[in-house]
Amino acid sequence: MTLEDDLRATLARAATQAPPAPPGLLDGVARRRRRRARSRLLASAAAVVLVATGTMLAVRHERPEPVVVTPPPPAITEEQVAGSPPVEEVWPGAVQIAPASLENGKRLRPLLIADDHTTLLTTWSSHERAGAVYAYDQRTRELRQVTLVPSRKGEIADGFVVAGDRLVWHVKTDTSATLWRAPLAGGSAERLPGTLPHVPWATDLAGDRLVYSAGDTGVFSVPVTGGPPTPVPGGEGLHLLEWPWAGDPHLPADGEKDVRFRRLVNLETGEVRHAALTPGDRYVVCGVTTCSGQHADGASFVRARDGSGEREVPFAPQGLAADRFMAVTVTGRDEVEQYVVDVVTGRSGSLELNVTLDGGERSYTTMGLTADDRDMLSVHRTGDDTLVFIDLRRITSGP
Repeated sequence: MTLEDDLRATLARAATQAPPAPPGLLDGVARRRRRRARSRLLASAAAVVLVATGTMLAVRHERPEPVVVTPPPPAITEEQVAGSPPVEEVWPGAVQIAPASLENGKRLRPLLIADDHTTLLTTWSSHERAGAVYAYDQRTRELRQVTLVPSRKGEIADGFVVAGDRLVWHVKTDTSATLWRAPLAGGSAERLPGTLPHVPWATDLAGDRLVYSAGDTGVFSVPVTGGPPTPVPGGEGLHLLEWPWAGDPHLPADGEKDVRFRRLVNLETGEVRHAALTPGDRYVVCGVTTCSGQHADGASFVRARDGSGEREVPFAPQGLAADRFMAVTVTGRDEVEQYVVDVVTGRSGSLELNVTLDGGERSYTTMGLTADDRDMLSVHRTGDDTLVFIDLRRITSGP
């Protein structure tokens, strides 16, 4: 007999000795089996509902907001700039043209744009020493003398600004300066009270006060009527870019090389702004709103201080005039031409210098397209013997 036969015999004997089952036991077991089956079915259905609901909730609450990707502005190339029309055709409301010499042949130098129809120019009594200020009326084409500029040997007149109906400037030596003014309508210059114990740089007008940088010392202000200058709080060691914004013009010593004006301070509110950088950036110069420079691969760029809106440009400008203008020089078959390019709109205008490559008469430009140029650019057209003034404020504030 095998083990399986012994097991069957044992179970049979145990069954005969077991007590009889209570009445209705099998029916109860069947009912409980059916209830458990229904419970499992309902639980499964509930689980499906919960899973489905959870999935819907997850989709509703965790789905990321749609990201609107703004494509970067198209690159500005020499090819699209070359052949642009003259600047006075591109920005007619921002350009003034004046004669480059007096009737006696004495050379006139660009000074500034006084208003919608008045261009100010100077003569030189010697190299870089202003002799007289002249006003050219764009409507009547008439030139008149405004005032003589007093200065002695070793002094230079600089920092001319229009304050109401007056022209205000300073006369500087190597270590100090004095303020002067004259009526725009014409008249004698008068020296204003007080002496500036340093040499002003980057002068701007803030209400009834002149504000200016003073080398590494900081930013100062002085009444346009004269008097002692006072330090502008928070401006210590900073350079004025455009009132009220000032920054550190020096390269940092913390390893972030080749970045000028990365940090800006609002001298009215105390707000501080830092320019965004990408690894490998070099030769970066930042203005109030825009930075320019080169990537590690040599590609030149302009972009907003926060890093957005980056745009490729033909070559790296040393800062942008009024935060958005650069000069592009294009060499053709017979001549070299220079263009002013608005990196925001991509528009460009020719300065019409007509610089030939045959060694003949050459034009020159007084444009310094850097972060210090906030208001005006000027250029001398030798062939026409005219001075072209570009009022950048009229372009940046326009539609």
